[in-house]
Amino acid sequence: AAAYFAALTAADEGYAAHVTAAMEKDGVRGLSVSAMEGRVLETFARLSCARKAVEIGTLYGYSAHWLARGLPDGSRLYTLEKDPACVNAAKDGVEASSLSRKITVMEGPAADSLKTLAKLAPFDLCFIDAAPDDAPAYLRWAAANLRPGGVVLAGGVFLAGAQGGGDGGAAEGATRAMREFFHILFDGDRFVSASVLPAGEGLAAGIRA
Repeated sequence: AAAYFAALTAADEGYAAHVTAAMEKDGVRGLSVSAMEGRVLETFARLSCARKAVEIGTLYGYSAHWLARGLPDGSRLYTLEKDPACVNAAKDGVEASSLSRKITVMEGPAADSLKTLAKLAPFDLCFIDAAPDDAPAYLRWAAANLRPGGVVLAGGVFLAGAQGGGDGGAAEGATRAMREFFHILFDGDRFVSASVLPAGEGLAAGIRA
């Protein structure tokens, strides 16, 4: 099945090839979404009719490219990254793709950028692709700053299979944080619908109440 779906989306591997090449060169390709996951992000962006979106965790901007592909002209995606090297790489990739009109890369701690962006709320879509320990706080921000019916997505929620239990230390902390994340996501007062898709390392989705 995996080979079949890979064949169906083979052409997608060429999308934003300059970004994937840069990630491969620097050894970070495995930290980003796959082309199939990118398709899912694009699909949700289109389904939500998003015109104002936030991404927490830019890396080199590959997932931002996919989100932008699902956004109509005149829309804006704010993508947040604290690593200066990643910020520069993402800005270079966005400029090379002529997507500066859609994507704004914001440098600095996400908590600071989110405080600034809250002034522009409500948003239509929020994609969380950051460290598990911070996921609950980012989801609370999304719950407070998405419009009713807005979509939140989060990547890497399977924690490489560690959800069933921890082995102590950082892994156990990440597991606790992700369980807190799911407690918030499946809280009917905040999100009217929530689900988990078995894409990549797990993609969670919710619709704001």
